[in-house]
Amino acid sequence: MKKAILSAVLATSCICGSAMAQEIVPEADAKLMVWADHGASTKFMKYAAEEFNKQNGYNVEFTFRSLSPVDTATRLIQDGGTTQVGDVVEIEHDTLGRLVVAGGVMENLVSTDRIEKEMIPGAVAASKANNVGYGFPVSFATLAMYYNKDLLNEEPKTFEEIIEFSKTFNNSRQKKYALLWNVQNYYESRMFFAMNGGYEFGDEGSNPQDLGIANEGAIQGLTAMLKLKEANSANSADLTDPQVRRGLFQEGKVAALIDGPWAEAGLKKSGINLGVTSIPTLDGHHPRTFSTVRLAVVSAFTEYPRASQLFADFLSSEAMAEKRYEMTGAIPPVATVMKEIESSATPLTQAVINQASMLMQCRLSLRWAISGNQWLRLLLRYGTTVKT
Repeated sequence: MKKAILSAVLATSCICGSAMAQEIVPEADAKLMVWADHGASTKFMKYAAEEFNKQNGYNVEFTFRSLSPVDTATRLIQDGGTTQVGDVVEIEHDTLGRLVVAGGVMENLVSTDRIEKEMIPGAVAASKANNVGYGFPVSFATLAMYYNKDLLNEEPKTFEEIIEFSKTFNNSRQKKYALLWNVQNYYESRMFFAMNGGYEFGDEGSNPQDLGIANEGAIQGLTAMLKLKEANSANSADLTDPQVRRGLFQEGKVAALIDGPWAEAGLKKSGINLGVTSIPTLDGHHPRTFSTVRLAVVSAFTEYPRASQLFADFLSSEAMAEKRYEMTGAIPPVATVMKEIESSATPLTQAVINQASMLMQCRLSLRWAISGNQWLRLLLRYGTTVKT
C-alpha cells in the first residue's frame, strides 16, 4: 500500500524519471532508523545523515543501529511488521531475492536510471531482482591473490608461473604449498568454471531451463582448474577453515593465497612481506570471480517512504561513494570514482578494481551453494567425468 501511495506521489509530482530525486521531499516529521555494519560503516552513516540534512535543508531525525549486513535481511523478514526495524538498511546483494519474495523491501522509485548510467555493470545487476531495481549500490568486493614477496619475487601474472614454482617448493609433510584457496567452496572455485563460459542458469540466472553447468566452457574451465592441484597439493578437506589457510600463509609456508579484502588486516599484522594482485590468468583466460555488492535498501515497513528513498539515493551518490571510501576503505561501485581513486589506491584496492571487469554476480541461494560444494567434492574426487 505504501509503495502504491509513494508511486502515485512520484507520478504526479515529477515530469520525468530523472527529476524524481529533486522533486520530492521527506515527510515533515520523518524519523529514520538506519541499520549499518559495525564500526566504520556506522560512523560513515552518521556523517552521511548530517550531510543529507545540511546539503538539502532537511530536518530528518536519524537513529542508528549496528548490524552485520549478512543478518539484516533475515531480521527484516522475521521482525518487520511486529517490531521496529530499519527504514534504510545495508544488505549483501545475494540476500535481496528472498527479501523481495518476502515483501520486505521497496523498489527503488527515485534513481534506477542514474544507477544504470553511473554504476559498474555488476553493481547494476546486483541491485535488481527479476529485472526490477530495488537496491542502491554503495560498495563492492571480490577475491584477490595475496602473495609472499620473499617467496615469489615477481607479481604472479599467470597460474602457470605458480605451478612451475611449486615443483621445487611444495612439501606436504612440511605443509608447504605454492597456492591455497578454499577449493571445496563453490563461491571461490566457480571462477574457473565460469572463465570459459560456464554458468548455472541462462538469462543472467533467471532461466532454469538453460543449464550451463556442464557445457563445453564449464568442462574446459574445470579441467584447467584441476591442473592447479600440482600447486595446491594439500588435502582440500583439511583446509576449509580460512584461519588455517591464513595461518600457513603467515608462517611463510604458502606462497600465494586467494582470499577476500577482509583478510588483509590480519595478514598485514603478521609482518609478512605482503603483495597483492588480481587473480592471474589460467590457460590464457581470466577467472571470473564472484563479487559481493553491498546495497542500501528501503524497508517495506517504513513509515517514511519518501525520506527513506531519498536518503538511500543520497548514500549511493558519487560524493558519498568518495566519502565512504575515504572513511571506510570500501570500494565504490561508481565507475567515475573507481577511475579517480585507482592510481593512488592501495595495492589491494587496485587489485579489486582490476578484477572488476571479470566479475560475476552471486545470486545463488544457500541451498544451491551447498549443492555446488557437493558437486565440487565429486569433481575433485572423480575429475570431469562427473555427470550432471
